[in-house]
Amino acid sequence: MGLIQRAVEEAGIPTISMGNAIDRMSLIKPPRALLVKFARGCMFGEPGNKERQRRIVMDGLEALQTMTEPGTIKELPYKWKRPDPS
Repeated sequence: MGLIQRAVEEAGIPTISMGNAIDRMSLIKPPRALLVKFARGCMFGEPGNKERQRRIVMDGLEALQTMTEPGTIKELPYKWKRPDPS
């Protein structure tokens, strides 16, 4: 995904990744990334928690404007509140 993002960025379109494993995100090196401490496959939080999901989308949109250094990874402060869904 990082390769695709870099190509899209070169075309002038900003991108952002979301992930829950800092080691993988550091290897992939996306232009911008948000680190979330959620279960795999649930990058926006617990199912049904619409308010938190909306906040995370808004955080992502804000990060597109404020993260200017290539390779920046920002950790979001949210914590998973339900048992792991796997």
